[in-house]
Amino acid sequence: MDRSKLVQITRRHRLTEEEFYPLIESMYEEIWGKLFPPQILTDGLSNTVRNNLITPADTPIPDCVSCGACCASLLCVGIRPSEEINEADHWELAAENDPSVVVDRYMKRNPDTLACIALEGTVGEQVGCRIYESRPSMCHHFEAGSDRCHAIRRAYGIDPFLTLEEMTNALNSRQGSSADGRVARTIRSSKIERDDEEGQLKISAQLVNGEFIRIHSYRPEDETWHQFEFDGLSLEEADRLIRSRKNTPKDV
Repeated sequence: MDRSKLVQITRRHRLTEEEFYPLIESMYEEIWGKLFPPQILTDGLSNTVRNNLITPADTPIPDCVSCGACCASLLCVGIRPSEEINEADHWELAAENDPSVVVDRYMKRNPDTLACIALEGTVGEQVGCRIYESRPSMCHHFEAGSDRCHAIRRAYGIDPFLTLEEMTNALNSRQGSSADGRVARTIRSSKIERDDEEGQLKISAQLVNGEFIRIHSYRPEDETWHQFEFDGLSLEEADRLIRSRKNTPKDV
């Protein structure tokens, strides 16, 4: 990775999607290339303890202030429209071919460590969050002790590796969960684009089963949405989220 280029990008507030995603990919490769290979891919693992499929219920909850692995390795920490984060700490992403439309906001990365710009201290020893009280809700929703938490800690060598029996049980649990037909109706990613015919912005979702579906249209003067807000939601959850905020004034 060209660190001088990253330093320059970190100083900017707005990036295009074409600039952002190759940058994230190169950071991902550098970070995870130095870690232990994940025994179980972290994508798709639960971020909450109540939805754990792999971690035994009696497993002690890790101490976050002696860890920090999630803040160092999870690169796309999204910021919801209602959340106020200092401009110097986050990037705005402009839509492809339409720089006037902001489709996402993400926390910046430290150009030296590649960790979240707000992380202080040494991972695995002692860490803290510079904006803890006003951190994005995505950080609130990532729970210590979740399956994903433990998987990342294993990659950093903080938690012990799973035994062969534990690996087998974990894979069986994930396969059983994937067999649930509801998984097919889960949103893998979403896209915000301008609909020139209707004069609005439209949100399209790609489902886990590969299907593309339009889930919402809105006027930017009435509503503000970011793409990452829909990732991992079922269509039913996305619909409830949209209805909960539809026609709500932007400053509420």
